[in-house]
Amino acid sequence: MVIRMSKRVISIFLGPQHPGAPGNVAFKLLVDGERVLDIELVPGFLHRGFEKMMEYRRWDMDLVMSARICVEDPDHVELAFTHALEQIYGIEPPEKAKYVRVVVAEFSRLASHLLWMMHFAGPIAARYATSWAIAAREEILKWFDYVTGHRIYHHYIFPGGIRWDIPSDFKERTLKVLKHIEPLIRDLEKGFFKHPIFVKRARDLGRLKPGDAIRLGATGPVLRGSGVKHDLRKLLKYDAYGEIDFEIAHGEYGDAYDRAMVRLKEMYISMEIIKQAISKMPIDGPYRWRLQPAIPAGEGIGRVESARGEFIAHIINKPPNKFSGPLTPYRVKFRGPTMAHLTTVLKHIVRNEEITIADLPVLIGSLDPCPPDIDR
Repeated sequence: MVIRMSKRVISIFLGPQHPGAPGNVAFKLLVDGERVLDIELVPGFLHRGFEKMMEYRRWDMDLVMSARICVEDPDHVELAFTHALEQIYGIEPPEKAKYVRVVVAEFSRLASHLLWMMHFAGPIAARYATSWAIAAREEILKWFDYVTGHRIYHHYIFPGGIRWDIPSDFKERTLKVLKHIEPLIRDLEKGFFKHPIFVKRARDLGRLKPGDAIRLGATGPVLRGSGVKHDLRKLLKYDAYGEIDFEIAHGEYGDAYDRAMVRLKEMYISMEIIKQAISKMPIDGPYRWRLQPAIPAGEGIGRVESARGEFIAHIINKPPNKFSGPLTPYRVKFRGPTMAHLTTVLKHIVRNEEITIADLPVLIGSLDPCPPDIDR
């Protein structure tokens, strides 16, 4: 795309202190009046350096730190890190732990989608929807607090299984939470997703064709919103997902509306997955294998389907030397979905579609970015 500069074309910044920005990032916009001609991501507002710090800390400390990479969906980051470490150790968790991990992961997906709902509805002035979403999410946070001892960061998924056994009334408490939040999600469907104002704002906005979605590195609901049925839970069948029957939510047109509807459908699917998991989960049996503290030399890659798409953890460990000790990994690398969605995908849409400044919060919100995922 060739942009001819004129007196009408100017550069402005959106974020990070802006209600339309998705968090700790900014965007440099090239605008002609109200139309956005080009967009460039400006990251780096969170100076954390988690990946480097993990080389100097024990792997169990690294696991706790990994959850901070995406506060909105921390359990999938822990799960990816755990899978990578279990590959190096050459172990699989007990059957009971596999099912518990599925329940925890799907509750994390639900909590993330509900928080996305709050941020997504705000720019459209649907404040009532944000209240319903947070009311439902609060019940999930209470469940996490009851099972793991923490509301936001849980540190419950652990190499070898889960950190400790589930409460005696785990199944009953879980079903009670689902019974409470399902009517709230149905209210969101009727009161927001089917509201004519939302449909008018989101339909035909930010269309992404299937081939472009794949080429640009889209993943998760953004990819499935374009009609591509790709889900690592089905493809890899990790933990207990191979024993659970569920559909892959997908769109057809690939616009902001389809991407939003995929997340709504996934909330219903997550609740169904949780019900199946707790019905098939063994009551007795071990919940964790004990690991030797020292990490064996080796390499592990963990891939999971997080709330935003494919999340990868890559761990390399070498024999202890002056650069790595017996308890610390030699190298840890994460790959999240947000960078591609806020760079190649967003730039492609802006350059190939007539997007206005007023459209941007809805467009960016339909991608559901987690900016901390970029600054690792």
